Amino acid sequence: MTKYKLDKLALVVTVMALPALTMTGCVTVKDYYQEYFGMDKSTREVTGYYEHVDSKIYRNTLVVPEGLDNPGTNQELVIPQVNAKSLHGPLGEAVDVRPPTAPYRSDMGIHTQWIDGEAIVWFERNGSHGIHSEDDAWMLLASVLKHMNIGVGKIAPGQYLLTTISRDFTEFGKPYDATDADVGLKKYNQIYQIRVGRNSDGSLGIASKLIGSMTSLSSGKGMEDLLDMIEQERFAMGFANNIIHEIDAKQHEAEADPDNLVVSLGKDHNRHQAIIVEAPFETTNAILEGLFDKCGWKVLKHSVSKALYDVEVQDNTDNWTNVHGRRLLDINTGKYKIRVGIHQKKYSSITFYNEKDNPIPDQEISRLYPGFADVLVEEFKSYSGAQAVKVQAN
Repeated sequence: MTKYKLDKLALVVTVMALPALTMTGCVTVKDYYQEYFGMDKSTREVTGYYEHVDSKIYRNTLVVPEGLDNPGTNQELVIPQVNAKSLHGPLGEAVDVRPPTAPYRSDMGIHTQWIDGEAIVWFERNGSHGIHSEDDAWMLLASVLKHMNIGVGKIAPGQYLLTTISRDFTEFGKPYDATDADVGLKKYNQIYQIRVGRNSDGSLGIASKLIGSMTSLSSGKGMEDLLDMIEQERFAMGFANNIIHEIDAKQHEAEADPDNLVVSLGKDHNRHQAIIVEAPFETTNAILEGLFDKCGWKVLKHSVSKALYDVEVQDNTDNWTNVHGRRLLDINTGKYKIRVGIHQKKYSSITFYNEKDNPIPDQEISRLYPGFADVLVEEFKSYSGAQAVKVQAN
């Protein structure tokens, strides 16, 4: 092959590669620029349009054509004269005029609101969301976090309070994905504290608070960045709005796939700490029948009519319940009573009692829950072959 042909071939290859370079080149150049000259914060800056500061009040020169009535006036709408020297606080270009993340309202009767450093998802009493108790909201939250691919780092025993594992988000509070990296969006690795509770008038809500944030470029290069209160509100409200979007999506998914398994902590109808399974009562019972032996638990007695299992925990060293040498089932050896109940008419609750039929303390259930969720999900997969997921504290 001649040199001319080689050069021509190289030119063709280069030209064919140009579209790919064009797609990623701008992002790469922008990242390199920010690495050496500092992070681009232009999207956080004020608009720069200040024509309103030069506005003046003129005499009413409206001309009413003959034969028409003069329009009425409202003195409450008159703009008062203000002495600029008497004003305190930022003025003109010093005012950050960026709008906050707009609260979102769902047709299901759910809306968001920013109050005292928290973004709150409120469940309206007359809404169609079906969330009427703290247990309902807690169980829903576990499912929503699963759909958003946000891990739970810590759950406060006996409380409706959790802390998430750090996860990358966009500046609008949306979980970061590959498409965001492709267009060069910055990553915000954040941790949220989320609680379920009520306000003074009894309204039920899920409150989210941003408690940690680290910024990096799409390339992964960490950047120094201190978020002001407006930015914190923007992220938390974006996060809360995304919770509502996920609730809407989950509502549609639940209608299409009611067997999608989610395991969470909650309260049974007796207000005892329990493991909640988003599966029908009959399905959960069928799963448990083959589960205990694999856990190293011996079934001493089983009452089908009472959905009650008397079990003895003799050995938790079965290979199936251990991953990378870590013991998953954190429960003391001994005898237990395990009851299965109907939860919210369509789900199941699994409640643990000691040999004397007293409920196991909340702290012990919280320790058992992560490992038990693991083995329950695995058993569900082999039982139904359906898509199963777990929501647990890591």
